[in-house]
Formats: sequence, C-alpha cells, structure tokens
Amino acid sequence: MYKYPNIDKLLSRRAFLLSIGKGALFSSIFLRLAYLQLYKSDQYKVLAEKNRISLRLIPPLRGDIIDRNNKILALNKNSYNILVEGVKNINSFENIIEQISRIIYINEAEKEKIYDTFLNRKKSDLPIFIKKNLKWNELASLNVNLINLPNVFIEQGIKREYPFNELAAHVVGYMATPKKSDIKENPILKMLDTNIGRSGIEESFEKELRGFPGTRHLEVNASGREIREISKEESVRGINVKLTIDIKLQKYVNSLLKDLNGSIVVIDVNNGDLLAIESSPNFDPNLFTKSISQKEWDKLIKNPMSPLVNKSISGEYSPGSTFKLIVLYSALINKVIEPNGTINCASKVKYGDRNFYCWCHKKKTGCFATRTHTRKVGPELAIAQSCDSFFYELAKRVGIENIVETARNFGLGSKSGINLKGEKDGLVPNKSWKRKHLKQSWKIGETMITGVGQGFLTATPMQLAVMTAIFANDGKKIFPSIFKDLNRPGGVENEVFTRQTINQKKFFSLIKSGMFSAVNKPFGTAFKSKINNPIFAGKTGTVQVRNITEKEREIGIIANKDLPLKRRDHALFVGFAPYNNPKIALSVVIEHGGSGSKVAAPIAKKIFRKILS
Repeated sequence: MYKYPNIDKLLSRRAFLLSIGKGALFSSIFLRLAYLQLYKSDQYKVLAEKNRISLRLIPPLRGDIIDRNNKILALNKNSYNILVEGVKNINSFENIIEQISRIIYINEAEKEKIYDTFLNRKKSDLPIFIKKNLKWNELASLNVNLINLPNVFIEQGIKREYPFNELAAHVVGYMATPKKSDIKENPILKMLDTNIGRSGIEESFEKELRGFPGTRHLEVNASGREIREISKEESVRGINVKLTIDIKLQKYVNSLLKDLNGSIVVIDVNNGDLLAIESSPNFDPNLFTKSISQKEWDKLIKNPMSPLVNKSISGEYSPGSTFKLIVLYSALINKVIEPNGTINCASKVKYGDRNFYCWCHKKKTGCFATRTHTRKVGPELAIAQSCDSFFYELAKRVGIENIVETARNFGLGSKSGINLKGEKDGLVPNKSWKRKHLKQSWKIGETMITGVGQGFLTATPMQLAVMTAIFANDGKKIFPSIFKDLNRPGGVENEVFTRQTINQKKFFSLIKSGMFSAVNKPFGTAFKSKINNPIFAGKTGTVQVRNITEKEREIGIIANKDLPLKRRDHALFVGFAPYNNPKIALSVVIEHGGSGSKVAAPIAKKIFRKILS
C-alpha cells in the first residue's frame, strides 16, 4: 500500500521545473558572457589596459632667457623628485609617507600639504609629488630603500636656475606654483605639477618659454611599479628669449644702488633698447625654485622697501624739476616765451593768499643774490639753475591743458609698452581729471605747482628715461624695448610730435643747452658731477615729500640729513651722453635720497663713464 500514489508524477514535475531553472540560469550566464565578450570587449580592454599601462607626461625643457651678449640669465638644471602613484586609501598613503620620512626629512607643514593634495586630487591615478629637488644624499638613501617602498618611484625632472641671482631679478622674474585660476585656464598644469612664471619675462612669455609636454606609456604591475616603457613621445622645448639688457652693466648699476631704495633705467636713444633696468632692493629668484619658507616669504613681503616691486615701471614718483623740461618745451611751441625771452624772478612768489618759494630762498647761491632782490632769468639759465620762480610764472602763462598735451606727447601718463606686467601709467592731471576724481575745480596755484613737477603729477623712472631720450633725439619718438630683435612699430623711427613747428629743432637745442649748462657750468646744479669723457647733459630734481611750514622757510629749512629717512626728499637725475652725439639716456630715482645734485647726479656720472669712456 502506497502512502503517496502520485509520487512519480510529482518528482518528474519537480525535476522538469528544476531543469528549466538550470537552463535559464546557464542561458543568462552564457548570454551575459557573450554580451561582455562581443559588445563590451573594447570597453573592458581599455579598462584592463588602464590598470596595466600608466600614462605619464614629460615636462618640456623651458626656454632660456639670455642677455644681449648671450649670457644666460635663466636656465634649466636636472633635478630628482620622489612621487607616489596608485594609492587610493588614505591610511596606506599615510603609512608610505611615514616610511619615506624615516629616510629623508619631511617637516610637518610639508606633510600637511602632501595629505591635502592627496585628499583633493580629482583623478586617483595621478602621481603625487612628495618632495622635489632631492639632494644627492637624499637620492642615494631613497634608491637603497626603494625596493621596500611600494608605489614609490623617483623621477628625473628639471628646475629653474638663475645664475646671476638677484641681478636683473625684476626683469627676468621668478617661477611659482600655479594658482587655481591658472589651473582652471590650463588643466595640463595640474598634471605636470609644474611651476609657472610669476613676474617679469618668466610671466610675460610664459607660453612661449614653457614649450609642450611629451608622454610616456609605461607598463606597471599591481603595485604601480614600472616594468617597462611601451612608447614615448618627446616634449617640445620652449623658445629662448633674448633681452636687450647687458648683464655686466646691470651688475655695475646694481652696485651703485647698494643699500639704496630706488631705480636706474638706461636706454639707447637711437633704437629704444633698454640696456639696464635696476630696481633696489631686489630679491633672489632662486628662492622660489624650491619651496620658499614662510619666514623667507614674510621677510620679502614685510620689507618696507618692497623688494618684490619693480620700481622702474611700478614706482610712481613726482618728477620734480626734471619736469621743467616739459614745461619749457610746451611754452616754446605755444609761443608763450621766446628763446631769448626772460622772466623777472624772485626767491618767493605770492599768488592769492599763498607764497610759492624757490629752492634758493634764503641762500646765497642759485639765481639770486638775496631773497629781496629780483633777477631777469632766461630759459637756458632757468634749466641750468632749476629756477622754481621762473617755472611758476611760466606754467601759469602756458596753462595746464597745454602742459598736459606736451607731457603726453613725451610718453608721460601712459605705459611705455615694454610688455612687463605691473607697469603703471603715472598721472598727468588736468581740469577734467580733478573734476572727475576729486569733484573739485582746478586752481591756478595747482598749475604753478605742476610747473615744478609736484602736486598730483607722477611718473615712473621708465617714463622719465624715455622722455629724456626724446629730448636727446630732438623729438624723435622712442619706443623702449626689452626684447632683442623685436619688430618695432612700423614707420615710427622718424615720427615727431604733432604741432611741430619749423623752430622745433631750435627749441630742442635750447633745452639741451640748458641741460649742458646744468652739468658743465659752475652755476649749474650738477656741476660737481662734471666729467670730460664723456661730456654729458642732464637735469636734477629734488622732490619734497613733506610739508614745509612758512615759519621753517623763514628760519631755515631742516637739512635732509637731520630728518628721519621717510621724511627726506627724493633725489632724481635725468641725462644723456655724449652731448654732441647722444647715444645713451638714463633716469636715476633714489627714494628719500635727499638732493638730486648730491646723490642722483654722481650715480649718473659713473654710469656714463662706465659705458662711454
């Protein structure tokens, strides 16, 4: 007797259902395998290759920066860097860093930066730089222990070096880590983990100097260690940039500015080549090729003399008496005064309720024998002796708008166009400027102050050098250039100013004669700097930086040497040489240097002698 009479049918049905289930399962596996093999093979092949092959960029050699005589100012040197690749877990990464730090020194600040880079990287397969520019003892120690350091490798790289250290640092510039905005604009910078130009030529010609990276396809094992190189595409070196400056002259000019705060610009009056551009104090750009410490950075940015600022193009100074050349030329072309005309001058000029003082007030030197007598002064003598009273009256007659037009024709009030970032415009103010910016009307007294190069008026040392070169060249426009063999603007070599008259050459001759007398005649303000080889001409400037009361003027002005440094006058000099056949023009600006005749003119004399004698 059976308890389950239909047991055979039941088992057969269950077996049948189980067979169908098995068939469906294996069919789905087979179809999935077929799908992966036939339709997804390319995708997974790429993923497999990605695990096996590592793509690494080859940083290109950066172009050199050289001077006019082919002396290298910025070059590349081999360096060695340690990197970690293929680590996805932060704990594993920290363990590797600790192992490395037992072999070479890595401070806590560097570790924090490394961990931050690891946590914020966008692609996990990119290698992370642990330390750059390894020293030889570090390199040797790491090589011995590399077998015990998974995912760690040493890569040969390049670093920027500046063999002349601080010389021409503001012109050449330096390199630093890219900012987020730089990486956003050019993401390849992140992959290269390279520095970029941050100032000077390094910044202005960044793309040209950088070149184009190459690539290496490497076969790596599961630990990310390199097995072999599969293929390689060489990088393209950046172009070399040749400058107009002479590094030997730059070194000499640098020595003249030792312990001083200021600028010297030397320019070829014939073609606009800048032979020397020195700003003091300066800095060593080699500091930035390694990881500059916070202490070193603070020392630079907290220095009140601003060593990172290129004062030659970014320093805006009242031009002082050097601006009198512009005022006189404006008066001559506008027929306000004749070349043989005179102005009755005194050591103190009263206008309205204000007194305007000449520099020789209460002195036995200069234009006047005593402060109570007057004297007829002509243009040439006014330049030579820098007679303030003459230019107060002359500026009042010419008017601010005519003065501004002339100044702008000589390059004041706008950038020179030498393609260095940070260049300032300076300021040549007029009625509309004051109305717009100060909401006030222009006063004649402000025209008189502008006539002696003070008030709102400012100029850069570069602009003053260009202005002087134009005077030396009888009005031919000069376009300064820092790049050798750079194409000049077409047809400008012989271009002269608008409103030119047939008397223009005579006017320039008169002004240059006054500049000659300023240096070479006993009554000139720079006579103590006179030399016979070469004979040079120029104009001194002493710029007041503090208010002098009426009482102090009557009792006697405190000497610069008896004042705190920040309250001393700026010392300026502009000039050209040789006098009869001008080749070189320059500007010298010494912040709080005191007197232009005592400080700036002697520096100019030494430069002219160095170049031309």
